[in-house]
Amino acid sequence: MFLNINPANGIAIYDQVVRQVKFAVAQGAVKPGNLVPSVREMARELAINPNTVARAYQQLQTDGVLEQVRGMGLEVAADAVKQCKS
Repeated sequence: MFLNINPANGIAIYDQVVRQVKFAVAQGAVKPGNLVPSVREMARELAINPNTVARAYQQLQTDGVLEQVRGMGLEVAADAVKQCKS
C-alpha cells in the first residue's frame, strides 16, 4: 500500500493514515476484500510507530472501512467504498 506520510504538515500521523486509506478505497486503488498489511509491516514501510498504525486501523474498523477476518488479519470491508465516499 502506497501512503505518503508527512510528519511536518500539522495533521496527526494516525489521521494521515486513516485519510489516505479511505482515499485509496474511494478511488478504487484498494478494493473490498483486499487484505491490508499487518500493523508491523505497515509501520516498517512508513517508518512510524506500530502503535500509530494500530490506532489508525482501529479508527478504520470503527468507521466500517476495515473488518477483522479470523486467522487472516484485516481486510477492506464489502461496503467500504460507500463509507469512504460519504
